Amino acid sequence: MDPELQQLATVFQATLSPEKDAIKAAEQQLKAAAQQPGYCIKVLKLTATPIDDAIRQSAAVNFKNVIKYRWVPSEADLYGGAQPLPDAEKAQIKQLLLSVTLGSPHRVAAQLSEALSIICGYDFPAKWPELLPELVSKLATEDLSHIKGVLQVANNVFKRFRGQPSSNNVLAQELDMCQQAFLRPLQETHTRLAGLFPAASAPGAPLEPLRQLLGCMRLSFRIVYSLCSMGLSDATEGELGFWMDGMHTCLTYENPGLEEADPEKESVLDGVKTAVCQTVDLLLEIDEDTFKPYLQRFAASVWGVLMKVSHKPGQDNLAMAAIKFLNTIAKGVFANLFQADGALQQICESVIVPNLRVRPEDEEMFEMNPTEYIRRDAEGGDSDTRRRAAADLVRSLTDRFPAEVSRLFTGYISAALADYAAAPAAAWRSKDCAIYMVTALSVKGRTAAHGATSTTQLVNLLDFYSAQVLPELQSPKLNDNPLLKADAIKFVTTFRSMLPKEACLAAVPCLVNLLGSEYCVVHSYAAICLERLLCLKDPATRANRFTAADLGPHLQALLEKLFAGFKLPDSGENEYLMKAIMRVIVFVGPAIAPVSAVCLQRLAAMLVEVCKNPRNPSFNHYLFESVAALIRHGTAASAAAVTDYEQALFPAFELVLQQDVQEFHPYVFQIFSQLIELRPAPLPQLYLAIFPPLLSPVFWERSGNVPALVRLLQAYLTKAGAEVVAGGHLVAVLGVFQKLLSSKAHDHEGFYIVNAIVESLPLPAYAAYLPSIWTLMFHRLSSSKTPKFCRFFTVFLALFICKHGPAAAAEQLDKVQPGILFMLLGQVWLPTLPGVDGPEEEKLVAVAGARLLTELPGFSAAAPGDRGALWAALRKGVVDKLSGGGSNGGSGQEDEEPDFEEMQGYTAAYAKLANAAKAERPVLGEIPDPKQYVEAALARVGA
Repeated sequence: MDPELQQLATVFQATLSPEKDAIKAAEQQLKAAAQQPGYCIKVLKLTATPIDDAIRQSAAVNFKNVIKYRWVPSEADLYGGAQPLPDAEKAQIKQLLLSVTLGSPHRVAAQLSEALSIICGYDFPAKWPELLPELVSKLATEDLSHIKGVLQVANNVFKRFRGQPSSNNVLAQELDMCQQAFLRPLQETHTRLAGLFPAASAPGAPLEPLRQLLGCMRLSFRIVYSLCSMGLSDATEGELGFWMDGMHTCLTYENPGLEEADPEKESVLDGVKTAVCQTVDLLLEIDEDTFKPYLQRFAASVWGVLMKVSHKPGQDNLAMAAIKFLNTIAKGVFANLFQADGALQQICESVIVPNLRVRPEDEEMFEMNPTEYIRRDAEGGDSDTRRRAAADLVRSLTDRFPAEVSRLFTGYISAALADYAAAPAAAWRSKDCAIYMVTALSVKGRTAAHGATSTTQLVNLLDFYSAQVLPELQSPKLNDNPLLKADAIKFVTTFRSMLPKEACLAAVPCLVNLLGSEYCVVHSYAAICLERLLCLKDPATRANRFTAADLGPHLQALLEKLFAGFKLPDSGENEYLMKAIMRVIVFVGPAIAPVSAVCLQRLAAMLVEVCKNPRNPSFNHYLFESVAALIRHGTAASAAAVTDYEQALFPAFELVLQQDVQEFHPYVFQIFSQLIELRPAPLPQLYLAIFPPLLSPVFWERSGNVPALVRLLQAYLTKAGAEVVAGGHLVAVLGVFQKLLSSKAHDHEGFYIVNAIVESLPLPAYAAYLPSIWTLMFHRLSSSKTPKFCRFFTVFLALFICKHGPAAAAEQLDKVQPGILFMLLGQVWLPTLPGVDGPEEEKLVAVAGARLLTELPGFSAAAPGDRGALWAALRKGVVDKLSGGGSNGGSGQEDEEPDFEEMQGYTAAYAKLANAAKAERPVLGEIPDPKQYVEAALARVGA
């Protein structure tokens, strides 16, 4: 082996070490090596070298990641240090990649195939026209494993067309080119594969060649699916009969020998049938008329498949795809197929009801993998479940045949409840199915904020709640029938806005009690339900439906149970409990004060604990949101309490910074900002000691830190501007500004820093640096001007003028270039003025414009040459801005409480804390009405 490749292999082997230090050192070596020219080529060659497969796979993963971040780096990647790969290296990679992928073991090939897909996303087909001919040429072989590899790559390449609208003309042209180049060779290949099928499927024939053959056929069908995803073209429609015959043959083929021994594993034949069901479902959705000749045959065959599908998890994909095809028929013009005698009853009893019942696998997941169960059942992640597919089908049938389907399901629900009443211990699954049917089938409309907003008439909700749901919630035996308790809680969560307020209030003590269940799903559902009830608003008034007084009697018990929940099984970092804590603090507001000390102590201890090993991003997010909410509302009740919060939280924050817990940096910086903003000046020495390290480049290289650090610098400049200047830190702050200004992703944050300097510091403190500041801005204006940059530059210039006056602004700008202010007004300010938006920004530019018109020496309507015309244009721009469609931000409408429904925790981009939001101070508070100010100023100059 080449010595360089040998050395690289040794480093990749170290990344597989069980020791953390060895892994970290190896990763640092790879990071440094990746900056060297030709690195990707070496790694790609290493994946093709016959060495340990684990090393090759590690190299393939690294190759894929480098391609992901460096093929076409985003602005944020460039800011973090990633550089685009040289064009010559890209060309070499494209030459080698397909051959290496096809010659690699499966796991290595899977990673390389992903890298190839990433490249295709940017370069195919325009910058990689050789790829399709190369794929076509490699199909010409009798080696089934080789054909399968080529089809797998082609399948990944063509996936980009799935789910795209036919109105995307550029993509439609690319798809047409792919069809012209690949459909005929694919059809020829499939014809050859079909010719092998009789011998391969003959009794007594070895099964492995048949598995390979079926795997190739499945990929062929998936490619057809991709190539038809944006609609049928002449090319695909002309060959539809050929593909329908091949697909129908596979759909009706049976071979018990191909079944998998492991019930969790999908057999290769089931995989092919799933691909067929998905493809015919797509064709029916996009063109009912064209598919019509094949509909009867496929509907009967898919029905036959469903009748034979077992409840084994390995057949879930097939069952869901087949049910979805029936659902598409039910929603379309061919729904009359279900009107045959007894068809509806048969489909309900044979397909829908059995798939709505809880299965042993679901019960096992409920106990052994509660996180996945909640994701599927409560968070809408059940799109890949049989229950969801069956529920969707019955909804479609209800829309078409409401009376018949409602009659049938009312009967099924009554029968299931009767079974349960006769033998509660043995027939609890029947009640589970009944509650699921009502919950899933009663909802007609829903929103994230309100749950169900309209229902069908399947049952009387309040009667069903009182008779079947409330008894489960009120049961004193917390850990009996946990699935039924989870169903009952989910019912309340789903119908929270449809149930009377009194009914929901009656459930609150039950839900608080159920927070103590030892089952993770039950206490998590109780937390979810309480959290959703507390943020429920009246649709008409937008006021909270429940008040702090409603919660008052339960507040202490609720918080005790929520905090105790973290000691229950599987809930050490339960994000639902933490989100509920955050919601309670926000909901009661300053009334949290009596219990804030206990909450603070618990939250601070949890912060220290999660710093050791941050695992759950959503839990971490809500933990910091809870801390921020407690600071926000606790200090509102007692401003002096800010010292208590600092003493409790600083040990944890110190741990985050000392141990470089990168995920938490943006959070800690935001809470530092929040605490500084709450403090009166001067700041304690502790804060001043923290300031210099914040300017370290290592923090600013991480894109996710930038918004939080910028806000923190603003807070320091506002509360300790004199100390920043006296400590000699202003140069370093301006260095940060310079770096941010050079980035299109972060230039606006650079402006936030200089805005804070202008607002907080006296002019002499930074006047010496102003020429450099202006020069940097002018360089961006001339080299890479964007609308966003122009808007922020205009607002900055307006702020400077409002703060120090037009004469001072002209004087400072003249040091860079005499008379440049007038050039900026004509070339930047006036074109940008209509795009300035927001009440504060509009106020600044209006007042600054008025001051320019009335106070700038040598600038008036009567000024000679172009300046008189510029004055008139500026006057018109200011008047138009004030009288035109400005922002309605000054309407006095209060901001709503932030909704945390969609919070997804930490991301590499930025993890913003809604509860630590900056309290914006109004600019130019001495000018309440900018329109009045401008009119008065112009009247003076007119007089």
